[in-house]
Amino acid sequence: MADETFWGVIALAISFTTLVLGVLYAAGSGAGEGEPPPLPVEPEETYSYTCHCHRNPVHITVRTGQIPRLHGRGRWLP
Repeated sequence: MADETFWGVIALAISFTTLVLGVLYAAGSGAGEGEPPPLPVEPEETYSYTCHCHRNPVHITVRTGQIPRLHGRGRWLP
């Protein structure tokens, strides 16, 4: 086996191993694990609506502090 072929096979093996480990890491890390649950919110501090864009309606509740607001001449407020 030539020297270039040997190093090519080694490079491909390392690349494939890195790809497999990356996919396994991404599949194993659960979204939201270890995060504390959200604090309860008073009903006056939320905006709720139902989205009928799917087969089953989806009920969505958003905190009023997270709703983007326009102020004045189209400037966004945080």
